[in-house]
Amino acid sequence: MPVCFNPLDLLMKNITPRSQIKRGENHSTRDVLLRLFLLLGIFFLLFPLRTVVAAESSGSDQQLIRMSEILRNKEKALQEKELLLREKEKRLAVLQQELQQKEKDIELLRQRAEKVLAEFQALKDEDLSRLVAVFSAMKPVAAAPLLEKLDLPYAVEVILRMQPRKAAKLLSAVNAERAAAISRSITSAKAAVE
Repeated sequence: MPVCFNPLDLLMKNITPRSQIKRGENHSTRDVLLRLFLLLGIFFLLFPLRTVVAAESSGSDQQLIRMSEILRNKEKALQEKELLLREKEKRLAVLQQELQQKEKDIELLRQRAEKVLAEFQALKDEDLSRLVAVFSAMKPVAAAPLLEKLDLPYAVEVILRMQPRKAAKLLSAVNAERAAAISRSITSAKAAVE
């Protein structure tokens, strides 16, 4: 901390102290001029100092103002980013809920599809069992034209489900080309299983 001193003390050494001046005495011009000079010097000395100090303090004040403004702007930007982040988090939470709901819906649809497929397969098996019973009860000559009109996969299924002796008799009654196609399908189906 700088040591403060009074410049008057330095100058007052050369001036006659007031206590020594008697009333009614003429003051020396030298004392009056020295005092006047001293006061003017102090005034001019302090006035520029005030402006320099004011300029320095106003410069540092301006720096502080700029810094606080920059900090306020950064804080405002951070608050805006935080607000945007919260909004995005809310949207993400909503999207996650929608996704979970869609996953549940898809699972329900999959279960329904499996159920419908199982029912369809059961009906198909039931229909094939009836068809096999019908073809087994018919004479091979009467059943052959009907077997030729069936789609190849159904014809193969019917032959596979029939008793081997009845299936052989029926295949012998079917035209040679259709019988060969059925035989190839049966062979490839058995090879795929093995």
